[in-house]
Amino acid sequence: MSYQIRLSTCSRLRQRAALAMTLCSALCLTPQAVAKTAIEEMVVVANHLPTPSYLVGSAFSVLDTEAFAERIHFDPSALFRNLPSLNVSQTGGFGGLTEIRLRGSESNHTLVLIDGIEANDPANGAAFNLAQLAGTSIARIELLRGPQSARYGAEAIGGVIAIYTRPRTGAAQATEPSLDLGVETGSHGFHLGQLRAQMQQPVGAAQWDNRFSVTRALTNGSNTSPFGSESDGYRNRSWSTDSSLYWEQGGELGISVRQTHSSSDGDPQDFAFPAGPTQGLVIDGDENNTARQRLVALHAGAKTGAWEHDLRLSQNASQTRFRKDGLYNSGLQGLLNKVDWSSARNFSSGHLTHALALGLQYEQRRFRNFSATLAGANHQASDRQHSQFAEYLVKGATRSLSISARHDNNERFANLTTWRVTATQALPRRLRLHGSWGEGSANPTFFELFGFIPDSFAGNPGLKPEYSKGWDVGMGGSHVDYRYRWDLTYFRSRLHDEIITAFGPAPNYLSRPENLVGASKRTGWELSANADVSQQLSVSAHFTWLYSTDANGQREVRRPGQSGAVNAHLALAGGRGKASLAWVYNGRMQDTEFIYATPATRAEIKAVSLVNVGMSFALSDTATVFLRGHNLLDKEYEQVLGYRAPGITGSMGVIVSLR
Repeated sequence: MSYQIRLSTCSRLRQRAALAMTLCSALCLTPQAVAKTAIEEMVVVANHLPTPSYLVGSAFSVLDTEAFAERIHFDPSALFRNLPSLNVSQTGGFGGLTEIRLRGSESNHTLVLIDGIEANDPANGAAFNLAQLAGTSIARIELLRGPQSARYGAEAIGGVIAIYTRPRTGAAQATEPSLDLGVETGSHGFHLGQLRAQMQQPVGAAQWDNRFSVTRALTNGSNTSPFGSESDGYRNRSWSTDSSLYWEQGGELGISVRQTHSSSDGDPQDFAFPAGPTQGLVIDGDENNTARQRLVALHAGAKTGAWEHDLRLSQNASQTRFRKDGLYNSGLQGLLNKVDWSSARNFSSGHLTHALALGLQYEQRRFRNFSATLAGANHQASDRQHSQFAEYLVKGATRSLSISARHDNNERFANLTTWRVTATQALPRRLRLHGSWGEGSANPTFFELFGFIPDSFAGNPGLKPEYSKGWDVGMGGSHVDYRYRWDLTYFRSRLHDEIITAFGPAPNYLSRPENLVGASKRTGWELSANADVSQQLSVSAHFTWLYSTDANGQREVRRPGQSGAVNAHLALAGGRGKASLAWVYNGRMQDTEFIYATPATRAEIKAVSLVNVGMSFALSDTATVFLRGHNLLDKEYEQVLGYRAPGITGSMGVIVSLR
């Protein structure tokens, strides 16, 4: 057995070497000259150092919310639907569990970073609940698509989403202190209040940057169940602070804290026995989930000679409690401690610039499952992992190549080495060819291994890690002055040992995770386009065709075959007014159903088109009013089978800035 494993490893190494040689040959081609943009857009998440967008080989998208109407969304799913290949599944209305799936991957296969801190829930399935961002002021989103475990480790099979809550401007510039106060009110008893403050001042040879924000939001919600009239409410309060020192020589030292506390009402599925007319469907009931998450990071940076060093100590702590009929039922608690150190340097050789990065990472995870009624369901576990990674990047004026490798040594699972290769090459007529190949991994979560929810879920300690390989190739183009830009990308990946949820027999349908034998396939096309029609009007659009099947050849649930959006952004009254109009399309998809009366185990969720709008107007230098509307056509639709989404909603508010 060990001899076969060594042969397989050597074969993979030869394949990787052949691919690297092919891309190196492409890098050495003599290209036509291409003009650069007047202001280079830098992408932070793609490589270990910020890279100009035209030299990024991976498929990526950037959403800069400063470019159009104010976008402090109480429901962040409306914002994330503007990103290609990203599918959002929300259980009902505001605050319901909101999962994201990238390129047909699972909800726990996309790594989410908030200001550089891993935000995936370490207890509840290692997925990220998008509802936790309710009311958060988001300055910028960078989306990196395709397997990225060689750079970021586990959970990065589908890709990486980097969320920045403040503009990334490098070292702070001395400005006057500012205070922003915002209030908003709307339909379904929605109310939001927000305070943001910032101050920069010199401290010796350094610049001291301080930021603080606090948000309180609540809504009566809408009726999630298609039966009855009970509304399911949501409450959210969050705060964040960041205090950092910056030196001109590139040094920095700072600490950041972000904490979110939410309470979400919900409805159960009817699994009563004997079965009634609503069996298997969502019905009105008294369920409540409270969740708390705290992200803390201490970060430092310094430069010695040609090397730039970065150190980050972070902690991600989460706790979820489930209540039914007002009584405490069960809960989960997770903790992720990480230490990241990296060192990078640049050096030149002729017309090429080379960059090398080396790094170490230590992770410690802890998990606890507790039940109020079953002593045997109380369980706690932990594990540790040491990782080493390296990345080499070479770039010229019109081309780039990067090679990344990472080795993970986990005390619970077998050691794993993952690779990633990317390249891009400019072509004549302002065209650009880009491509990437990478590997991804996802260890079984503690919840999958040991989790327990009475009458609903039992863990499986015998699970194996999931493993994926994927590649993409695309071509993009632009107008001579970059007023028009487009990109078309084809992607393909194979996921092995996919962890799925298997359901037991009636009447309880007790679920248990299992590894599938074989490969799950994800294939598709991504098309995106942007046009600056005039100085006042810009239009952006994206569309994705996806074919995603499991190892048995069955379509994966909650993945639409087609999805897309078109956005128009208009500046009015000399820039004092801004308006955004969005059309969002989510195609047909399948979901699991539990209705005894039907022989099928799957049901179809219909396609839906949504129209959203946002408008703002600056009354003065200090006051801005805004309006928002979602689902203006009042469509009745579902994102998860049986959970009714809200109809038309609207809100209005004002932001006052004091300086």
